[in-house]
Amino acid sequence: MLKSKGWRALVIGAVLLAGPCVARAEEPADLILRNGVVYAVDPARSFHSAFAVRGNLIAAIGDDEAMRPLTGPQTRIIDLDGKFVMPGLIDAHSHPVLGAVNAAKCSLAGVKPSLADIAPVIRKCLAEHPAGPDAWLEVVQLYNYGFEASAGDIDTVEATRPLAIAGNDGHTMWLNTRGLALSGIAGMTQDPPGGRIMRDGKGIPTGVLTDAALLVPSKLFPMPTTEEMADQLEATLAGMSAVGLTAVTDAAVTPVEFAVWEKLYREGRLKLRVRGAYMIEDLDDDSDAAVARIVATARDHSLDPAWLRTDSVKVFADGVLEFPAETAAVLAPYLDANGKPTTNVGDLYFEPKLFNSLVTKLDKAGLTVHVHAIGDRAVRASLDAFEAARKANGPRDNRHQIAHLQLVDPADFPRFAALGVIANMQFEWGKRDPSNVGPLEPYLGPERFRYLYPNGSLQAAGALVAAGSDWDVSPYSPFLGMEVGATRRDRDREAEALNSDERLSVAEMLAAYTINAAAAMRLDDIVGSIEAGKRADFVILDRNPLAIDPATLRDTKVLATYVDGKVVYGH
Repeated sequence: MLKSKGWRALVIGAVLLAGPCVARAEEPADLILRNGVVYAVDPARSFHSAFAVRGNLIAAIGDDEAMRPLTGPQTRIIDLDGKFVMPGLIDAHSHPVLGAVNAAKCSLAGVKPSLADIAPVIRKCLAEHPAGPDAWLEVVQLYNYGFEASAGDIDTVEATRPLAIAGNDGHTMWLNTRGLALSGIAGMTQDPPGGRIMRDGKGIPTGVLTDAALLVPSKLFPMPTTEEMADQLEATLAGMSAVGLTAVTDAAVTPVEFAVWEKLYREGRLKLRVRGAYMIEDLDDDSDAAVARIVATARDHSLDPAWLRTDSVKVFADGVLEFPAETAAVLAPYLDANGKPTTNVGDLYFEPKLFNSLVTKLDKAGLTVHVHAIGDRAVRASLDAFEAARKANGPRDNRHQIAHLQLVDPADFPRFAALGVIANMQFEWGKRDPSNVGPLEPYLGPERFRYLYPNGSLQAAGALVAAGSDWDVSPYSPFLGMEVGATRRDRDREAEALNSDERLSVAEMLAAYTINAAAAMRLDDIVGSIEAGKRADFVILDRNPLAIDPATLRDTKVLATYVDGKVVYGH
């Protein structure tokens, strides 16, 4: 059973130099790093001054003197000059392929979410990419919280060509009238399972789509080639290496993403470790045949246990909390703008009894089930499924996890530790900003809003808390995530902290991005800490994160990133 270690007691001001841990070795090391502050993130949370690398493995860790027996004529010595070294950082929930492809599209990142502000950006993109009346223009990264527009409104920006504007939450899209027509969306069009076509009081589609409904127009969009996507992804991975990431979970892969990852792997262009979560769309098919197909797909695409595996599946339990969508499944109804209960409790994207059966069979087959759950009812239903699997199969250490956890009922906090379910958190979201104050706080009420993104509560209840960014919904910079997780504030906004009791210590943040995230990826036997016998994945930083003001964590610079003992960033 996985449990967090509760490292709140760590005294940051004291640096404990643990005794040497030297592996028996007859051959000299290839590389020795000395005269530094090496934070091992091992079970003892020990500090050292030096460690040695032989091939792709950590050969020894200890003090400078302990490295002398491993020094040979060909050993390269790096004098760290007091620099801080820690294990490579890990993102346990991201969308690298999708994000890389989106980076090449017309982007509204950083643009104020109003028609007046987005219109000139979109028109500039249209002018740069002229085409006929059936050629879609995809626009991404609209900061959609509080943004309201109809198809008619979008027509004022562009009425001739089909236009699709995707919100950066990954769950909302706006179409113009031409886009609705080409998508075949009209008054009689039924909502797809797990999605919603928003309508006005007369039942006419407004042009706003949520969740699975996004797939209706998306199937018509032009698709880049695998080679083009591989090149885009390789550039993205270089950016990830520059911020210290050495492993990542692609949290929703289809055959398209499989092909891109496989291409990079087979061509030797993969510079970090990857675990893919195979996307399951039919959550009501719990047949043995359906499970067998899922397991076969996962195994067929698991090419290398240390580099590229897909022994995980991804499911969506619900949508999003924010008004006006409110598709996340909640235990008590959403409130209206006046604080009165409505009849809306959101949407649960599976039938619980069938889902329990499906999860039980996937658990028996040895796969990790990775659930998107935002609302407290979706979280509870997901935990119920994991409990059903535990009762049927016994503890199997499959590292099941629930991602996002925007709202969790306090009664469910201890269930994570009891069931061995990992809390996969996106720390950068845990701050006051337009995404939660206007479109969320009034519609939840103070009792529920107090537990928004309950990082600290889950940690205190014994859950293993792992870090993920959900890029490209939010930035993949680990140190930005750490800063918000430790302060619950965005220092660029003059706003009070969001539920400051839910802060984590910097030591807890470092664990979430290293050994805990490695556990979520089922890689903690080879990475996540600097210990003899583990793979040599580590980063060299320009400062000690444990010795600075947490409000400045995002200023931390990565000087070098090593994966398997080789430099993938810096020098």
